[in-house]
Amino acid sequence: MIGTRHSEPDADEPAPVQETASRWLWLGVGFGAAFLAGFVLPQNFTWFLCALPHEMGHATVGCLLGHPSAPAISLHGHAWTGIGELRPWLVWMMALGFAIAAGVLRRTLPACLALAASAVLIPMLAFTTAADVLISAGGHVGELAFATWCFAMAWTGGRTDTPQERTACAMAGGLVQFANLKLTFGLLTSFAARDHYENNGSLGLKNDYLVLAEDLLCCSLRSVAMIMFVLALLPLPLGLLIGWWRERSA
Repeated sequence: MIGTRHSEPDADEPAPVQETASRWLWLGVGFGAAFLAGFVLPQNFTWFLCALPHEMGHATVGCLLGHPSAPAISLHGHAWTGIGELRPWLVWMMALGFAIAAGVLRRTLPACLALAASAVLIPMLAFTTAADVLISAGGHVGELAFATWCFAMAWTGGRTDTPQERTACAMAGGLVQFANLKLTFGLLTSFAARDHYENNGSLGLKNDYLVLAEDLLCCSLRSVAMIMFVLALLPLPLGLLIGWWRERSA
């Protein structure tokens, strides 16, 4: 009788279940490291980690909507972004650039649609008060986008696909996301936290959530904090979803 021969899996190639379990392991180690960092690392470490994507978020949204912008960070614990006046020519250049990019990537449907939508939305938003709202919110949104990217890299393994890179990415994402959750939760629940926030702007400037609440949206600080608290919950699940989708599409 002729028996059926079963092929054995390559010993050098990890099983999918083991690989997934390993990803969760290093993600957990990264979260643990983020928790310990609050007790071990200098307080300014997390501030600088958040300040970089925060100011880049302001500057990126500003430039996209036609306001020449440049971020700056001081070693003394201050950060700000210079936002220039509206330049209509910059708005149309951005819209044209996105439209050309959509044409180049027309065979990649998701990217093409996203770029085409951006080309339409940029001039629609840039000449309205919505631009000021988006620029003011762009700092914290930039932080959350950075945390999302970190979690996606933790899932895919980044460039090296090593436990060290997965852990470092999870730690960075955790620190930034936790900082945003802590800030918004404090603004929602604590009068002392709100008082500290209202009197602690860099270089005497008004903090972003106050600008949104008092100057742009005419609502309470707690209302803005509630919206941003919900958004601050998204980086981990969204980052893991993006990482999973990127691997599935590769």
